[in-house]
Amino acid sequence: MSDKYTLTIQNDSTQTGDFCIFQEAPDINIPNIVTLAWLSKTAHPTTRLIFDWTVSYNFVWATNTDLAPGTQVNTSQSWDANLQTLNRVDFDYLDGAYTFSNPRQGDYAGNLYIDQQQRVQSNGASVGIGMSGKGAFMVPSQPNMNIVMTPKPTYWVVFGSFSEGEVLDIGKVSESAYKVVFRGTNNMQLTYTANNTWQLG
Repeated sequence: MSDKYTLTIQNDSTQTGDFCIFQEAPDINIPNIVTLAWLSKTAHPTTRLIFDWTVSYNFVWATNTDLAPGTQVNTSQSWDANLQTLNRVDFDYLDGAYTFSNPRQGDYAGNLYIDQQQRVQSNGASVGIGMSGKGAFMVPSQPNMNIVMTPKPTYWVVFGSFSEGEVLDIGKVSESAYKVVFRGTNNMQLTYTANNTWQLG
């Protein structure tokens, strides 16, 4: 059973907008990884939001071939994964459609492996990993390319205009994002203040 985390956010600003949680990118053996808006909710002033999730990983892919910032990625398939016994999967193009297949244990615990097969088209789709059933990171598909990701479950929250699954301009959003650190607890409370700053509690 994965640990459940809860983040409560109080919007004490004068603005209506979206509170978005994204994750720190995993270590990966190939370039061009993009970060998605993993969780997002809209809140008016004086509203309290509650985000909750478990550290349960997924393999995900989408038909998107454009991973530019602002692009909405809608995952087409999500398969459960874990870092010990179910951390490797094939990504293939079978009978006219992409799909995952052959879930199994990978070489080393702590990594997530996606083995892209020969029939996969270069930039014919996007493939990656998620958490709690929602995509978090994607890369363009490539035939015969084995992806190895080592997740680093670190969470950031930012206020603005976002929707879940949107490709983030990570350099831009990181400037105003707040790093959420769970120390000795699985429950955190944050306030977005009238000065548009973050405050614990």
